[in-house]
Amino acid sequence: MLAMELTRPTGYYATDLPLCPNCGRPMSLVRTTARSGGLPDLCVFKCGECGVWLSEGAGERPSV
Repeated sequence: MLAMELTRPTGYYATDLPLCPNCGRPMSLVRTTARSGGLPDLCVFKCGECGVWLSEGAGERPSV
């Protein structure tokens, strides 16, 4: 069995999960990819209810 370890990228907190743009439920973090050149890590999220996928840079969402 292939095991996959999810690490929390810099500037990302578990309480920062985005809401699905389709149903409004919290999305799950599926994977992170480190980027170079001073760019923030890329986070990929998925909604377990709708199947919608979302990609964004860590810490790119404005705090409310």
